[in-house]
Amino acid sequence: MGLLDLLVREHVAPVMRGAGFKRSGRTFRLIADSGDQAVLGFARHYVDPGATVFEVGYRVVPAPYWEWTNRQHCSSGQVGDPPAFVLAAVAGDVVPPPRAAHLPDSKGRLRSRWALHEGNRHVCGEALAGALHNEAIPQMVHFLDRTNLLQEFRHPSMPVVRHLPLIRLEILLRVDDAPCHEIEAMLADVQPAGPGDDFAAWVRHRLATRDLAT
Repeated sequence: MGLLDLLVREHVAPVMRGAGFKRSGRTFRLIADSGDQAVLGFARHYVDPGATVFEVGYRVVPAPYWEWTNRQHCSSGQVGDPPAFVLAAVAGDVVPPPRAAHLPDSKGRLRSRWALHEGNRHVCGEALAGALHNEAIPQMVHFLDRTNLLQEFRHPSMPVVRHLPLIRLEILLRVDDAPCHEIEAMLADVQPAGPGDDFAAWVRHRLATRDLAT
C-alpha cells in the first residue's frame, strides 16, 4: 500500500467516519436527507520524486443544483454522484501547515499542496486529521443546510461558484420547499440566457413533481 493510501486509512478515514461520511477509495461523501452532498477527495500530483504531493479538496453540491447542471443526463439515469473535484456550489481546500506543505512559501493554488514522505507520515497525518476535524468537516456540514448555503451565496466567505446568476442559485436552493407563488415571483426576475434557455420550464416541472409527491 502506498504512502497516500496509508495516510487515508490511518488518519483520514477514522475522522471522516466519525462525522458520518461514507468512504469509497480516496473519496468521502456525506448525503443529507435532502439529497444534497458534501464530497471530499484527494488529487495526486506527480511533481516531486522525493515526496507524494497531493491536494485535499471538498465540494458542497445541492441536489437541485446538480440535477439542473446535469439535466441532459438525468433522463437516462446516467448523472451519478458528484465527484470530489466537480464544479460545485461551494469549493474548499484543506491547506497544509508549513511543516506539511510542498511549497510552504508559495501563494495561490500551489500553497494547497501537501508533501508526504516516510519521514513525516505521522506528522502529516496528524495535521490533516486535525484540519479535517476542526475546519473542513464543520464547514461542509454547515453548508449542507441550504439556509446557510444561501447566505454564503449572498455574502461569500470562501470560493463560491457563480457561473449561475444569484437569482438562479436562490431558486435552486428554495425550489424544494418554498411556496410555489414565491418561486414564480422569483422566476419573473430571471433573465433568459438565450433562445433555448429552459430554466423556468425545468423549475416549474420540479415544482409540479414536488406537489404531486405531497
